[in-house]
Amino acid sequence: MKRTLLRALGKRDLQKTITFASIVTIILLDTALAYASRPGGGSSYSGGSRSSGSSRSSGGSYSGGGSSSSGSGGGEAIGYLILLCFEHPALGVPLLLIVCVVAFVRMKSKSSFDGAEWSTHAGMAHAQARAMYNEPPPQPLRTRLEAIRRTDPAFSIVVFEDFLYFLYAEMHRARGASGMEALAPYLSDDVRATLRHDGRIGEVTGIIIGAMSYDDVEVDAQGGAEITVIVESNFVERYRPQGEQRFYVKEELTLSRAPGARSRTPDKARTLNCPNCGGPLSAIRGSVCSYCKTQIVTGTKDWAITSITELEREPRGPLLTSNVEEQGTNLPTVVDPRAHNVFAQIQQKDPEFNWPRLQQRVGLIFQEFHAGWVARDPSKVRPFVSDNLFQSQMYWIDLYRSSRCINRTDGSRITHLELACATTDAYYDAITVRLYATGLDYTISEDGKLLSGSQSRQRAYTEYWTLIRGAQKKRTDKGERQCPNCGAPLTINMTGNCQYCGVKVTSGEYDWVLSRIEQDEAYTG
Repeated sequence: MKRTLLRALGKRDLQKTITFASIVTIILLDTALAYASRPGGGSSYSGGSRSSGSSRSSGGSYSGGGSSSSGSGGGEAIGYLILLCFEHPALGVPLLLIVCVVAFVRMKSKSSFDGAEWSTHAGMAHAQARAMYNEPPPQPLRTRLEAIRRTDPAFSIVVFEDFLYFLYAEMHRARGASGMEALAPYLSDDVRATLRHDGRIGEVTGIIIGAMSYDDVEVDAQGGAEITVIVESNFVERYRPQGEQRFYVKEELTLSRAPGARSRTPDKARTLNCPNCGGPLSAIRGSVCSYCKTQIVTGTKDWAITSITELEREPRGPLLTSNVEEQGTNLPTVVDPRAHNVFAQIQQKDPEFNWPRLQQRVGLIFQEFHAGWVARDPSKVRPFVSDNLFQSQMYWIDLYRSSRCINRTDGSRITHLELACATTDAYYDAITVRLYATGLDYTISEDGKLLSGSQSRQRAYTEYWTLIRGAQKKRTDKGERQCPNCGAPLTINMTGNCQYCGVKVTSGEYDWVLSRIEQDEAYTG
């Protein structure tokens, strides 16, 4: 019947059929290269989710899509494609061959790593292609920023990224607070014009940065710099007179600073003031600071966002209980060529530090991280993570609580660590390792009903963990589960301070803390 129908098609209907078959082929290609997220960092801010939806890392990758599906519609489309091969072989046969090749590649890639059954991130096609053809990983972009230290010795990548996270959040908050003009020293005229709205947005809140990756880094000989970053976030817009909506947003930001600009110190990473005198932003009228009487030109004294492009925007929040495939685990490790030399420099500063001690610290953080995640208890992980990462964890833990479900990662363990990158500057040492781990990953309701994942089948995954520590580490004779300052049991409040002596424990002044988690297919160094 289908063959008779196809023969009876007129020219216009035939064109529609060919178009339909082409679209089916594209969908199958996309499905074959699907991705989502994974435990320990597979966030799903866009509404897609990893195997069980757990999303416990700020560096976790997330995509605008979700899982692929199959059904009678797909089977019927294949049927039309086969008929097209008979009626119009010049078109149908190549399309069918493409589908068969992609299906074969997908089957091979699924079996290439035992336990890899879920996925994480958009843009996976490029990562898969690198693995398939054994291409070397891309050269790290992030460490190019270190060239700024030629003219600005105080520049710190850790401090810069802390500031960037803060500036991004303040930029979106200002959309709801009608405070865009106050950010003129840090946002160009074009950016402020792009973000203005008709006044219907009353507040932007719950801003969570899920991932930030570098797309381009340019530093000139005089210390001027321009970088492009891709930021993926999730936030809530509240409207006047009522109503609210959570969005997943993926944006491309360009930041620049002029030659001669000087870097912030760590204590000022999360403040916005007059870039010239440090006066409050409220003192700036137009482009002139009423305190120092200086005209502030965007980007001349500090970093400023000079352009913003919205790449994706979806009116939904994360799903916690969907199943999608994982890719990226077989990709080669992205290693900075200087990593081992810089690691040795850190050892020279601290003779007690070595690779086994780093492994021990990562193991402790991994253990506490999973314990706090499963228990939905942020206090367990608070002593071991930076402020930015902790805010992300709070978001996800609160989301699981409000959804009355639990993501379990029973039996999670690290199987291998590789050194990927090491940097040191005036304020911080930073070490990135690629972490190989395995364990169960499933989500249950509070009454024990299985919602997604497998309670019996372990899965393997990898991700990149970046740990930071103060460059001038303070020595302590206290244990890892004691306050490094006073020796009391390690009880830390939500701001990262010891509840007994009040000392900030999570700044890295005493020991390594986890600062970023990035997915293997998204990590660029």
